Amino acid sequence: MKRIRSGQSFLYRAKGYGSTVIEIEMKDRISGGPIQRALTACEKRFPYLVRKLVERNGVYYMAPDYNSMVAVCTAKFRKLGSMATGYHLVDVTFFRNIIRVSFHHGLCDGKGILPFVESLLYYYCSFRYRKEFSSDGTRLLGQVIDPEEDKEPFKREYFYSDDSKVYNPDTTALHLPEAAVNPTRSWRTELIMDEDRFVSAAKDAGATPSLFAAILISSALQKLNMDADKPIMCNLAMDMRKVLGMEKTHCDCISTAYLPFTVADLDSDMKTTAANFRKLLNAQREENTVKASVNKQIYLYNKLDELKTLDEKKRMMAFFDGMVNDTYVLSYLGRLNLNDYSRYVDSTRFYNNAVSGLVVNMLCAGGKMTIDVLQGFDDMKYADAIRNAIEPYGLIETRPGMIMSTADDKSHLTASHQAERLYAKTEET
Repeated sequence: MKRIRSGQSFLYRAKGYGSTVIEIEMKDRISGGPIQRALTACEKRFPYLVRKLVERNGVYYMAPDYNSMVAVCTAKFRKLGSMATGYHLVDVTFFRNIIRVSFHHGLCDGKGILPFVESLLYYYCSFRYRKEFSSDGTRLLGQVIDPEEDKEPFKREYFYSDDSKVYNPDTTALHLPEAAVNPTRSWRTELIMDEDRFVSAAKDAGATPSLFAAILISSALQKLNMDADKPIMCNLAMDMRKVLGMEKTHCDCISTAYLPFTVADLDSDMKTTAANFRKLLNAQREENTVKASVNKQIYLYNKLDELKTLDEKKRMMAFFDGMVNDTYVLSYLGRLNLNDYSRYVDSTRFYNNAVSGLVVNMLCAGGKMTIDVLQGFDDMKYADAIRNAIEPYGLIETRPGMIMSTADDKSHLTASHQAERLYAKTEET
């Protein structure tokens, strides 16, 4: 079994870490046989995702899970790491025309699970419709698995970075008064966009889809807080794989780029703001800055490894529980690679529960971009403002104010009860 490094910030929570979900809405009803065959193929193709959490003497490991993965027909979310999922940290369920892939952030991040989702849909459509589809860019059973897919970004050794070239952003930000630590409920507003129209508008503004969304969201929030003495801050999820030379790893490899927006920016045209955001983002994606950020995480994990007991580690990492990232978080996963079977996919979405503040997730498939506005409070004024801001750029449908509850984490309870005879050999990272 393999000692965990990159996913540790999601493991030492008081109540574990609830599942994150990628949901695919197909145009036809899901057929149980083909989805199980597809899952079985993916189980063999992605052995590094077929793992369970094991805790020994205060240390968490990822160990092979020899229980078969089973696609279950249910509208409920199953608890990852529980007996119901065979202790797996990835679970595939379906109902009506919906497929859900739930995953634990301690195992992988959103970018890390996407190849699994793409392969699952490729095999499902192949078996369901009995056709041969293009597999370009899809990881298939029978291919030699690249060792880079399971490479650890956060080993104990530090990366070299030139401190004189490291950009240190100002993270001063407006705190939304509605944001609550450890809320009892979360809400999701789903905004379904025409992808081509949104992307075209972004290009006209000289922005990527994520930066374009950041401009629209930040301006909407600023208009609701005209008297604020601190900027609206977009905490943009930033993938570090390319800079670290680990583009194929499934491990958690995400940092944050900070993009501030002030009242003065409301008077700027879209292209000027986009250029400013690009400049800030490029400064934070510069190699020395990224490696300095990684080194901070390595330092944290090294200090964590020095502690001897699970309780000590939980106390050290307690600051993650209920953390609110002011003013909001934006995560864009990109587009699912679906080739010529995309016509069977209606739309997709990306969400999790236990949202303390305001989080916006974006994912594209089937010609649609779904923007999920997640929040840990019931006042819909921010979601409504975001909807109004993006409406001119291809809004197709709004599904407002749904109470959201993905499954709680069970792995933090079952990890210490796994049979040691199966996992005697350990691998340090």
